[in-house]
Amino acid sequence: MTTRLILINCSSKDSPMKTIYTVPALLGLVLTSPLVLAHPGHEHASHAFTSGLLHPLTGLDHLVMLLGIGMLGAWQSRKGRTQLYIGTLGILFAGAVLGLITQISAGIELVILASMFLIASALFFSAKGWLPMIASLVLVMFHGWAHGLEMPAAGVFSFMPGMLIMASFIMTTGYVLGKTVQPKWLGAGSAVAAALIAVLG
Repeated sequence: MTTRLILINCSSKDSPMKTIYTVPALLGLVLTSPLVLAHPGHEHASHAFTSGLLHPLTGLDHLVMLLGIGMLGAWQSRKGRTQLYIGTLGILFAGAVLGLITQISAGIELVILASMFLIASALFFSAKGWLPMIASLVLVMFHGWAHGLEMPAAGVFSFMPGMLIMASFIMTTGYVLGKTVQPKWLGAGSAVAAALIAVLG
């Protein structure tokens, strides 16, 4: 029910109820995610689609990055926003394939951590234009790469759709937050989350 209310809310820019439903949605997403990095070694349901669907929620690092990209898109042009969101899904897919094929994990966690501080800075300063979007797209590839390291090779065609569906939902939630909350608060919150991950990771 909460998800439906969020989507309905988006169509009304002036609705005073937006914050009521948006903030609990963000808290719900964060609380369903363990406050640790999402890789490697988490247990998932045996069904590959379910595993893919849940995987972006199994670590605060993935959650912060995808929410951040959704927020960043909220104040881009319609064309830029569409390219950012579609590009994110495409690069997540490409990164996951590379991770699955290469199984190279060295340095991935460090880049993922840096990506979260970058997105926090972009949000805090209300960054617009191609530079922050391209930087975000490059860095999100490493989140996809981390997904690929854990992806069950036998169930890749079921895991991938689940992962991309959940990523779309998280970015949609980020978009709603970007339209509701002041950018400086979004950036500060993202930076705190990134710092927490750095300490706990």
